[in-house]
Amino acid sequence: MNLLSDPVFTVSTGGGQRQVALPTVYHLLSSDQVEGFSKLQAHQRQGWHSFLAQLGAIAAEEAGKIPTRESEWRAALNALARKEAWQLETESLKKPAFMQPPVPEGTLEDFDEIHVGKYDVPVLSKNHALKGERVKDPRPEHWTYMLVNVQTMESSWGRGKYPTSRVYGGYAARSFFGLTPSLRLGPWIMRDIEVLRDNVDVIADRYGYEEDVTPLLWTRPWDGEQQFDITSLHPLYIDCARRIRRGDDGWQQTGTSGTRVTGVANGQTGDPWAPVNEAENKVLNPQRSHFQYRRLAQILFGGEYRRPISFSDTTEGFVVCRAITPTKTNREFHLQRIIPFSNASAEGFFEEDSAVAKEAERRVDRAGDAASILANALYLLLRDDDAHEQNRGEEQRRVADLSERQRQLDSFHSRIDDQFFDRLFDAGSMSDEERYTFWDEVLLDALKTQLEEALDLCPSKDQWKRLARTRSIAWARMRETLPYAFHDTNESNDDGERHDVPSDTPESNRAV
Repeated sequence: MNLLSDPVFTVSTGGGQRQVALPTVYHLLSSDQVEGFSKLQAHQRQGWHSFLAQLGAIAAEEAGKIPTRESEWRAALNALARKEAWQLETESLKKPAFMQPPVPEGTLEDFDEIHVGKYDVPVLSKNHALKGERVKDPRPEHWTYMLVNVQTMESSWGRGKYPTSRVYGGYAARSFFGLTPSLRLGPWIMRDIEVLRDNVDVIADRYGYEEDVTPLLWTRPWDGEQQFDITSLHPLYIDCARRIRRGDDGWQQTGTSGTRVTGVANGQTGDPWAPVNEAENKVLNPQRSHFQYRRLAQILFGGEYRRPISFSDTTEGFVVCRAITPTKTNREFHLQRIIPFSNASAEGFFEEDSAVAKEAERRVDRAGDAASILANALYLLLRDDDAHEQNRGEEQRRVADLSERQRQLDSFHSRIDDQFFDRLFDAGSMSDEERYTFWDEVLLDALKTQLEEALDLCPSKDQWKRLARTRSIAWARMRETLPYAFHDTNESNDDGERHDVPSDTPESNRAV
């Protein structure tokens, strides 16, 4: 089964499903006919997208242009490697097969059998767990997606099973942060191919790539010990992290003594979709918090991170953030965030000094001020007044440790998260008053909703006193902190009165 000539892939198009070879996949993408890959699973999308973009850019660089016709794509791909490199199985173990490096020892004696589902299975959250044998009758297409995902995306699985060189640390994940003019696969992947091809020299200059070794690492023999120094590679090299082969007894794998690529500084390889934390000098290891507005704003707009080449300027489209994040308990989470943006008058708004970046920073700061109002209200509601009088600091720490308090703050930040990017990319064309009013109103609405929910936690002791005190002080602080939300309004608390903050109200702790 040869990927360049046999119809391995099931592609959904406007005219129905088609069985096609890899060159036809690229042709359909370039003509925007692809609706999806029918057999591709959700956790494999990131790896398959990256593979198609990297391989396409490598082929375009070799051909001197981006092919458009199916025949041009076939010729460009054929020029990259011998035909065995595109086959899922070869008779000689000393020759490569697709995503399967040659075996110098010429035997699979030390290899163990693997199953397509069990070898490539993220254990997602409880409600979305995938069964290891979910693919009952695996076809070549299933194995192709598994090979790409394991070889280019995987983290460490323990002894002898090392991660891809494009991550930092054994339990790290590969980031996918980028821009696209469309969520349709054709325009998206073809745009990435163009950006990668145009930035090969940029990546090479930054990381010192010398391009001495073929970018298709699966075509080079591997005994499990030999390593390539990162500087000898191509800037867009396609990794091959595991020793996997199809033999007479089916699909098999064996361990290695280390990673295939060495000399990588903290995961920094110039990965086209991976932000780099310049303050810590390491590639981003994506976690849940990086997909929430406070950390995400830093990654997208802040000076702490160097954004990848996939953030080349575009004035309309989507920010797409993805990751499959592993943990030491073998549980993995599929994280994704898609943010639409459109502002044809403001190129470069991901730069640190842009109006959009400055507004994002201001919104984060203002949300922190609003969260402190809620944190103080929760303290007033939940504190023991006698303990407060005897040792204020100790009582504040006790309340801060209450799980119900943290749940309320988390819920508030989740509300802010839902609206953080609303109108953000219009910042350059909005007046100060428009920007201030819009965000103060968002914060006020979130605070009001969360405060009413929090009041249900009120202890029965001195209940009415606690409720009145909390409402009074919270509303006074909302008026003081969010003045633009009260322009030309008659907002008040539930008793219809405005209240000043009592002079003996304690300073609130900064909310987290």
